[in-house]
Amino acid sequence: MKQRAFTLIELLVSISIIALLISILLPAMNKSRQISRSTACLANLHSLGQAVQMYADNNDGRLPAVGFAHGGSVDEANAWINTASQEIGSEKVCRCPADESPYWIKQLPGTTQLRRLSYATNYYTVGTLEGREEFNNATRITRPSTTIFWAELAETGDFAVADHVHPETWFANPLTLASREVQIKRHQTRANYGFVDGHAEPERFEETYAIDLLHSSFPNLSWIHNKYDPKVAW
Repeated sequence: MKQRAFTLIELLVSISIIALLISILLPAMNKSRQISRSTACLANLHSLGQAVQMYADNNDGRLPAVGFAHGGSVDEANAWINTASQEIGSEKVCRCPADESPYWIKQLPGTTQLRRLSYATNYYTVGTLEGREEFNNATRITRPSTTIFWAELAETGDFAVADHVHPETWFANPLTLASREVQIKRHQTRANYGFVDGHAEPERFEETYAIDLLHSSFPNLSWIHNKYDPKVAW
């Protein structure tokens, strides 16, 4: 018996059904991929957080310093990826799978430096700020579970090759200024943040930045997980 061929209308209907299924499935697959990447990123930050805990335990509470300045200046001896390399282990945990910065494979214009990290430390916790209290020792941080230590580094601009960010400079316009240093929407509307106590979680930037009026006097600011008033940064 001769098999009947598809008519043109049947073929078009079949194509339309396939196209409809693809249009339904692709967003779901893309969302699943984004969730998977964010989960892997959180795992990276958790690993880095545990590494810093071990580093502090081995160094009388001191937190690792920084050595990659924004704009390309390099101090390899002090960069946290080197000073805490023993605790970090594999450098694979230093790169977020959703990080699409072009500077992994080409130098930042005006510098000789490539991007080596997806994550940056909070300068309040690692640097020396003239005229301000230092918090570069874990014993000086009174709220480790709500104080940010790790942020996702901006993928473009001068900070793309840095290893730290400067929240002490954001208070005039937090969202705009921070977005030049932090990839604040790497995972849809959120980024992942690691805290001094070693845990990590996804947050909107507006939920992370606050002027800590309870524990500091202006201009001594700190970058804390804002559980008090989500609009305080404004």
